[in-house]
Amino acid sequence: MRWKLRVSRRRLLGLTLTSLLALSVGVSYAETRTLLKTRLKAGIGTKIVFLTDPHIHSLGAVEEAVLEQVAYEEPDIILLGGDVVDELTRDMKSAERYVSQLDAREKFAVMGNHEYWSGLVGEMAGILKQNGFSILKDTRASSHAGSIYGLDWRESRVYPQLTAEGIVLVHDPNAAQNIRGRCLILAGHTHGGLVIAGQTIYSNSIYVRGEYKITQETTLYVSRGLGQMLPLRPTSPLELVIVE
Repeated sequence: MRWKLRVSRRRLLGLTLTSLLALSVGVSYAETRTLLKTRLKAGIGTKIVFLTDPHIHSLGAVEEAVLEQVAYEEPDIILLGGDVVDELTRDMKSAERYVSQLDAREKFAVMGNHEYWSGLVGEMAGILKQNGFSILKDTRASSHAGSIYGLDWRESRVYPQLTAEGIVLVHDPNAAQNIRGRCLILAGHTHGGLVIAGQTIYSNSIYVRGEYKITQETTLYVSRGLGQMLPLRPTSPLELVIVE
């Protein structure tokens, strides 16, 4: 006797969608374990490593890999773009150990939204200062790479007009709308958004990922970042940015 398996179109569609969802979740999780490097040629005569959005909850394999790659690059300057911790951070000692292993002649940082939202901004600022970071809060500092401007997170996401020459460090790429001058803007926050076949499906910012020419003289680079609150990063592997 022969048996025939009959599957309704609705059932078949449901199975297909479930399979695709499971595959996408698997791929999205894999992206949280994939670390890529991006090198920007800026002709500044020194090496900068830009890290943003590590979202430290513990020091696992990914965090150790990031620290290893930063040490391998032997940067002259480290720029930290915010969201080192978030609302799920329960162990500030892990964040402190992470920051303490970031070694360079000069180190600068700005705060991101999650430092403020988690209520950990004061404690995080203390850790950064104890480990040699200068925190830039709407201020400018001098470095071996020239002037470095730092803009603090705005809950309104509306930023002051700024004319800069050098490097601008800011968590939120939306700030680039109000920045002009001969400068490179380094930002994060978006985690690379959701981009499929070159089309942006979702982003929490105007600028999603990669390089943008704001004006002929003003360039923005949005890093995909180095972590996340939840272990999902669809279409967006981790990114460590090196500026030379």
